[in-house]
Amino acid sequence: MRRLVFLTALLLSCTDSGLYAAGAGGPSGPDRAEIKGTACVPLAAGEAFPVKVVFALEGGSGVDAQVVGNVVSALESVTGQFSTPYISFAVVGYHTIATGFQGSFVRDDRVAQAISRYGSYQESGPVSHRSPLKLAQSIISGDMQTGCRGIVARTRYYIVQVILSPDTSCGNPVFNAGIDARCNAFLPNESECSSCELSRVTEELKGLATRYNAGEVTIQPVYVRNTADVTTRYQAAAIARAGGTELIETTPDALQRTLSSLNYASLQRQLILKRLIAMNRNTLSRQGEVLIDSDGDGISDDDEATLGTDPTLQDSDGDQLSDGVELRMGLRPQFDVDGANLNVVTGCNAETDTDGDRLNDCEERVLGTDGCIADTDGDGLPDLAEHLGGTNPLIPEDLRDDERDGLTNVGEIESHTDPVSADIEFQKERGYGYSIKPAAPTPDGRACYDINIYNITLVGTLSRPDGAGLTIRKGTNDIYVYMQVGRENDPRGTGIGALFVPPNVTFTPPATRRPRGVIAFTPEDFSIGY
Repeated sequence: MRRLVFLTALLLSCTDSGLYAAGAGGPSGPDRAEIKGTACVPLAAGEAFPVKVVFALEGGSGVDAQVVGNVVSALESVTGQFSTPYISFAVVGYHTIATGFQGSFVRDDRVAQAISRYGSYQESGPVSHRSPLKLAQSIISGDMQTGCRGIVARTRYYIVQVILSPDTSCGNPVFNAGIDARCNAFLPNESECSSCELSRVTEELKGLATRYNAGEVTIQPVYVRNTADVTTRYQAAAIARAGGTELIETTPDALQRTLSSLNYASLQRQLILKRLIAMNRNTLSRQGEVLIDSDGDGISDDDEATLGTDPTLQDSDGDQLSDGVELRMGLRPQFDVDGANLNVVTGCNAETDTDGDRLNDCEERVLGTDGCIADTDGDGLPDLAEHLGGTNPLIPEDLRDDERDGLTNVGEIESHTDPVSADIEFQKERGYGYSIKPAAPTPDGRACYDINIYNITLVGTLSRPDGAGLTIRKGTNDIYVYMQVGRENDPRGTGIGALFVPPNVTFTPPATRRPRGVIAFTPEDFSIGY
C-alpha cells in the first residue's frame, strides 16, 4: 500500500506556514493517474480584479474658480484615459457636507455629468474633510454588502481626496456630530482635534476591507496649494498615514499630471497559494469503497439504478437541478411524465454559473451556498467538491474530524476519501498524495509552485451525452485541479481561484489508461475562476 503524503499546516488548516510537503510518488496501479507541473498564482489584474475609485473633491463657495477648473480638467483627463472595463468611478463633492454627485461606481457618461456638477458646486460654510470620508464609507460599504463576495474579495477600493484648505470640523460641532470624545479632548487646539478625528474616520474606512473581506481599501489625500499651509498639510498627512499612503502635494497647474500619475492598478497585495485540491468527479469514496459516478452528479451508478434515475445524466428529470443536489436536499430527482413533480426554483437562472464552480445558480440556491463565490464557507474547498465529497459547504471544517479517523474533514476532501466513515486503510491505499515545493516566481513577481499530485483513482465510466449533442466516450474521467489563493497572513482564501482540467483522461478496465504516464501541465493551463 502506498503511504499518503498529506500536506501539512496550510493545506490542512489554511495558514501560511508549512505549505510544502516533501516527497512524491506515482500511480500505484494501472487505475491511478499522476499529475505534475508548475502552477503560478493568478495575475491580480484585469476584469477579475476590479478597481473602484472614489474621487472626493473639496469645492464650493470661496474656492478659486481657476482651481475648480483645474480639478475638472484633471478629472476629465484621468477618467477619460481608462477604457478598460475593470475600473469604475464614484464622485463626491464637499464643503461643509458631502454630496454624492455620482454615489455608485460607474464607468459611463454619468461620470462626466458628476464632474460637471462639481464644477458648478456652490455650497458655503465651514470646511469638513471628515464629511467626504464618512460618505465614502457609506458608498463603499454599500457596494461591499450588495456585491458578489468573490468579486468584492478581489476588488481594490481607492479613495482620492483632493484637499484645498484646513479642516474645521472640531470648531463646528453643529455640522459634525459624533466626533470622538478622545479627539474633542484636544480642544481648544482645533488642528490636533481635527487630525485625531480624520485619522479615526480614515481608519474606519480602511477597516471595511477586513469587515467585509474585501481586497483592499486605500485612501490617498492630494493637497493642492500654491503656498503651503502648515495646518492643512498636517491634517492631510494624518489622513495619509491612517489610509496607508504618503501625502501628495501639488499645485493647481500640475494637478492633472499628479492625478494621472497615481496608482490605479488592481489589487496591490501579493497573493499566495492557500489550498490545492484535486478531484475526480466520476469517483465517489464511500465506506472504504470506490464507487463509479459516470455523470458526476454525486450519486453512484448503482444507486441511480435503484432510484430509477439516469446514471448518464446529471439532471434526469430535466428541471435543471442535478440529481445529487435534489437527493441531498430531500427533493425528488426522478422524471415524471406529466411534470407534476419537477422542482422549479424561482429567483435564479439555471443557465448561469456566476462563480464558475460547476454548480449552476439555481443549484446554489437550493443548497444554500453563495452563487457569487466558489467557496462559500471560506475553508479553501470549492462548493462542488464539498457537495460531492460529503462535507458541509456552509461551515468551515478545517479542524473537524467527524468520524475520528485522524484526518480532518477538509483533509478527507483533499485526499478524496470518505469524511463520514473511519476509512484508515482506504486512505492509505486510495488517498490522493500531494507534493508542493516553491518554484521560481514569474517575471512580474507572482509566486509559483512545483506540484505533483498522485494516486488519483480512475474508473471505467459509461458513455454519456455532453449536453451539446456529442457523446463523451466510455471510460472518460473528469479530473479537476483547483488552486485557491489569497493574501499572506489571512487565515483563509479570498475567493480567488484557478482551475486546470486535464483533457481526455480515460480508463478501460482492467489496465488501459490514456494518456499513459504522467499528465503534465504548465502555468498557462490554469484558467482563473472556477
